[in-house]
Amino acid sequence: MSTESTNQHQIDRLNQRGGRALSIIDLIEDGTLSAEMAALCFQAVRGGAPFLTGAVPGGAGKTTLMAAVLALLPAGERIVTVADRSAIDAALAGRLPPPATLLAHEIGAGRWFGYIWGRDAADFFRAAAKLRPVTCVHADNPEQAWGILGPLGVAREDFDAVRLQLFMQVAMHAGRVLHRVSTLCLRLDGALRPAYAWRQDGDRFEPLLPRDAVCGALADAAGTTPGAEDAGWRERQVLLEALRDEGVFLFEDVRARALASA
Repeated sequence: MSTESTNQHQIDRLNQRGGRALSIIDLIEDGTLSAEMAALCFQAVRGGAPFLTGAVPGGAGKTTLMAAVLALLPAGERIVTVADRSAIDAALAGRLPPPATLLAHEIGAGRWFGYIWGRDAADFFRAAAKLRPVTCVHADNPEQAWGILGPLGVAREDFDAVRLQLFMQVAMHAGRVLHRVSTLCLRLDGALRPAYAWRQDGDRFEPLLPRDAVCGALADAAGTTPGAEDAGWRERQVLLEALRDEGVFLFEDVRARALASA
């Protein structure tokens, strides 16, 4: 089975809603996040960023968002789901050669597929030095996430290595139930800083960091230049907006176009 086929199978297992998996274009169209924010995620992920999604309530959309962002991974990077301890041990021992994403469906104590807790969670994040960890957690902000992970034995430097973090909120607005990325946080100058925040007044996303600072952080992490990151971010936003305008929503089609854009 090809890496792409295996990856699609791993992502399909994240679909908790039934029906077709929602793509990043679905989420842009629904207003879950803006095209600019999605393009920033695209650029950060292509630069190697580990990421997590979070929300306290179940059903907020954190797993759907995580799956949609996984579709932006570069070609050839395989997804390895942590179904048991063996995947974590293999990662720590160097038996999972990069590039690879180590995927935990959730940091949680439940006995469901892909859930990890305790020492397994600590070692999962320790593998960040070798692979890209991706997961979600029941938290509304980085402080709450750290409040869950720290007591499990996760090292602070390993948590800090997860340099893209997205948190979800469910709210009522004009009689509609909205699922929104409440905060998009990016590691900048050694700290996790909110780059965008959702404002319920007007149902809008507000940039909180200067664009040049964001591009500088991307460049520092990826070993490129701020100019290259700015250009890549803009190109990816153009692509995502074009897909929305063309009506390209199917997960597999979005993945194919994302790969072709590399």
